[in-house]
Order: sequence, then C-alpha cells, then structure tokens
Amino acid sequence: MNRPCSNMGLAIALLLFIPLAGEAQTIQDLLDAHDRRAPSGTTTPGDLTDWNAYNRSGWRAIGKGYFDTAEREFRAAIRVANRPGLQDTRLLARSYADFAWSLQKQGRNAEAEAHARWALVAREALLCPGTPAIAQSQNQLATLYLDLGRQAEAEPLLRRSIEEQGKSDRANPVELARSRTLLGLLLTTQRRYAEAEPNFARALEARERVQGPSNDETADALNNMAWTYLEQGKDDQARPLFDRALKVYFRTRGESSPSVAHVLDGLGQILSRRGEPKEAEANFLRSIAIWEKTPGDEGSLLDVLRHYSKLLDDQGRAEDLGRIKARIAPLRAKLSLAIPAIGPWYRVPDLSPPAGPPSAGRLPG
Repeated sequence: MNRPCSNMGLAIALLLFIPLAGEAQTIQDLLDAHDRRAPSGTTTPGDLTDWNAYNRSGWRAIGKGYFDTAEREFRAAIRVANRPGLQDTRLLARSYADFAWSLQKQGRNAEAEAHARWALVAREALLCPGTPAIAQSQNQLATLYLDLGRQAEAEPLLRRSIEEQGKSDRANPVELARSRTLLGLLLTTQRRYAEAEPNFARALEARERVQGPSNDETADALNNMAWTYLEQGKDDQARPLFDRALKVYFRTRGESSPSVAHVLDGLGQILSRRGEPKEAEANFLRSIAIWEKTPGDEGSLLDVLRHYSKLLDDQGRAEDLGRIKARIAPLRAKLSLAIPAIGPWYRVPDLSPPAGPPSAGRLPG
C-alpha cells in the first residue's frame, strides 16, 4: 500500500504527532470529523469519550505502578476501538501499543511482542517512514527483542528506524535519540564499543539540545556514554560524564536511586584504577547499600560486588574478600539462567506513551 507522504496525506498524518498533553485535541478533531459525517453506523462521540477515558486511566495506572490495572484498562480501550461503526485503526494501533507496554512492564514480553508488532505493521501501512508514531512502535518492538535476547532481530529494526528518521523532516529528535540509545546498548552487549560510541554521543547531543543539560534523561545519556568510555579504558573521558550525571540524579531521582548506584559503581572502578582505594571503596559500599534496598535487581548488586571484590583482592584483604565472595556465589547461581540481554550498567530509555493513534482506516480482516 502506498502511503501519502506529502501534501494532504501528510497533513492528515500529522494529527498524530503531538505530545500526550495534546491528546484531548486529537480526540476533539475526531469528534469534529464525526459531526461532519452523518451516516448511521459511524463513530459516535460516546465511543471516543469511552476510548479516551480507558486510555488515560491505563496510563495513570502505569504511572503508579499498577500494571495489572493498566492491562485491564487498555484491554477495555481495545474493545471500544473494535466497536461496530468505529473499528478505527488509529485507535487500535495506539491501544495495542499501550496494551503491549502494560504486559512488558509485567515481564510478559512474549505476549507483548504480538501486540507491539501489530501496532507497528498497522502504523507502517498508514504513515510515512520516520514519523514519530512509527519510530515509537519500532523502539517498543526493539526493546522487546532485547529483553527476549533476540538481538539479531533488534539490530536491523533499529538501524532501519534510525535511517528512516534521519531522512524524515517530521522525525522527533527525542525518539531518534531513543533509537540510537537502544542500538548503542545492543552494541555494547557485543563489545562493539567503537560502533556504540557515536550512537550514544549523538543521543546525548540531542538530549542536551532538546531537553537540556539538567534533564534526567540527559543524565541517562551521560551515564551510557561514560560506561562506554569506561569499558574501553578511557577513564579520563568517563569521569566528568559520571560526575555530571550524578549531580542531575541527586536532584531529580534522589541520592538513593538505582541510577545513582550505577554511577557510583563506575566511579568506584575509576578510582580503584587510579590508585585511590579508600575513595573507591566508599563508592562501592554506597552503591551496594542502594542495591540491597532495591528489590528485583540482583544482577546490578552482583556486578558491584564483583568490582568491589577485585579492589579487595588487589589490596590483599583476604578476610574481607572471603565475606564478599560468600555473597557473590549464591547470587551468581541464582542469576546464571536469568542474565539480562542488556548489562545492568547502561540505562535503557523508558518508552513514553505513544503520541496518538495512526491515521484513519479500518482494521484489516
């Protein structure tokens, strides 16, 4: 199917590319369109009001961490979008993407994949390559692939997304930064740091330009860039980025956040290699204390313990080293079959709510 990528077709598609705060205008535009068409059996204002209510309720639940509630609300939104006379692919694609996100937040990635893929296929059939709604779906599906360990499928999807967004004058720079970050994360897991570095650098540049140097997602980009330098032994380049990220995290996420723990771990390694064991140990211990209070992230705790054990070994502190190794062994056994596809040092970008459903059309089949 040929997509309208210029003139009126593009103008219609642009209805979608608004922030979530402007979603009410999207719904109002759909209501106005309803008022202009009178045939029976078409969309009713009640349908759109119901869909909007379920959709917003679902995202409020996600914001509070009630993912099972979000799943129920998004499922209800799908039922509304499938009502006779509505069955609008715009709403369905948005609803399926949202529903997939609620499943992914519950760790049900295999279930989420089918819904995320449907949303992407629907949007690609209706919209121009590189537009934000398509990029959001591509990033969502790539994140699922990474969580499922299917890097061979994630990489070409992300490269295609980056290429399409780079050619589009409608691309969202923040969404493009997410795509570059995800590709950088994938490459780091394969130790392809030389390829990862420019992707992280361009993502960081976009974050600083669009969101500002004090934004927490800019700090995530700083952290990713710093870890890539650290893994290559470029400590002098990594240190100032860690320091900048830490200042932002202290202010935006708190001194006991997992983001702070990641940075402290990196700083501990740099200080250890610089021959500053006392300062290194202080950072490792602070990081460990945070991870011990963070349920469900034993992988990150294991990594800091391993880095700390190396410092103790280098200092010949056999008794302290023995205590740490005793903690490492059960964690390693527990995680041996559940190592995440992406290392814990890198900050995966959160997917924001997709910015509105794709342009109009009926659900295939």
